[in-house]
Amino acid sequence: MDRTLSKKALVRIAEAIRKGDRLDVTDVEPFLNHEFPETSSFGRFMLKVAAGISLFFASVLVIFPEVGEKLIEILPGFFLLPERLAKALDYVWSLVGKPVGKQHLMYHLPNIIIYAFGVAGIRQLWRRINKNNWKDLVGAAQDKLEKAISEGTARFTFAPGFSLLFVGEGDQIAKSLVADDPTLGPTIASRKPPYTNLWGRFKASDGDEGFERVLDQFNSEDAGEYVLFPVVDEHLFLPGMHEYDLPPHRVEIAVRRIREYEKERGWDKKQILIVGDKEQKSRFVTASDGGRVDTPNDEVSLRTIAADYEKVTIADPTDITLRKIIDIADGRKILFRASDQGADKYGAEFYHRLSLLGYAPSKDNSLTVGYDISDLETEHQVVSQKHTEYLPVIISRDIFDLLSKSYLRDGTYIFVPRLVKRELQRLVAQDEG
Repeated sequence: MDRTLSKKALVRIAEAIRKGDRLDVTDVEPFLNHEFPETSSFGRFMLKVAAGISLFFASVLVIFPEVGEKLIEILPGFFLLPERLAKALDYVWSLVGKPVGKQHLMYHLPNIIIYAFGVAGIRQLWRRINKNNWKDLVGAAQDKLEKAISEGTARFTFAPGFSLLFVGEGDQIAKSLVADDPTLGPTIASRKPPYTNLWGRFKASDGDEGFERVLDQFNSEDAGEYVLFPVVDEHLFLPGMHEYDLPPHRVEIAVRRIREYEKERGWDKKQILIVGDKEQKSRFVTASDGGRVDTPNDEVSLRTIAADYEKVTIADPTDITLRKIIDIADGRKILFRASDQGADKYGAEFYHRLSLLGYAPSKDNSLTVGYDISDLETEHQVVSQKHTEYLPVIISRDIFDLLSKSYLRDGTYIFVPRLVKRELQRLVAQDEG
């Protein structure tokens, strides 16, 4: 998106911002980054000439005051300005610098030369007095756009088939997707993501009105899909029942809101991709004076959401990762290695989730999978190199980058965010096809 915009393009974009129209996303960064040179080469030359002449008069008045006084005596009386005219000139000088505070024209000559004969000076004075030239319009539009971006209210147009990315706090998968393709689609979040200017502000408490407002900021009818990220970065793989950024019942509210919005506007249903864990549940109970009463629809999960709504696909990071592990194991027995605490927290769930995918070993040799409470424990196991056929599962970008320098080779590790990102890219491409 690094390109120089013509005057015509700058004015067109500035006018669109003034009117509140949507901007083509490919124009945003070039427009924000555009800077005007202070003066042209001709203007700089004229300023040097004017500065030399002005310096002469200044030296006469300041360095050799007796010469200046002699000149004032010799000059005709009409060089003594009327008081009102002197004050008017001082007002003009106050717009661009410092007032002279003298009535005799001689004292005003340096400023007159600079601002009357210096091309850049004339422009500076004109711009201060009359805020109407096209460069000022562009500058004002840049300020307005920066403010709208900061507030999450800027309006953009994306190429048809883009993705609407609903993210939580610091979703590194969404960040990586946008890093690969900055115009993939707007990031919709409760606060500005540090990695993009193409975003809209929305939080769950904003309700239907806030949802409609943020979608109206973009050409949402042309979107290819909605992508929801109700996950927490540090719990992408084998999360606990409540380790999420958004609980399943709130995810269902979001899906319902999307479908109702589409229906109201007569749109076809778009694909909804949800990055989250199928096994996490929101539970609701009915009670009587005798205790709890079993009733239908007591549980909400991403699995039930996908079953209840059309064109909803779940990208479960745990399933995606386990399928990769099964593929690497190639029939070998899969062992799980972690610290005591890690084994207690993840061991049973690891094998339970493997069984749900139909895993069954067919060979005698084994593959050891390493995953733990944090990647710091996994890092120790990788660095110690005490286990052959060891496959670390890594979540943290920092730990992954550190280990990649010396210890990790292709096929000897699983970096979960990258794996999930590739699956999302596959699903989006499949939907476009």
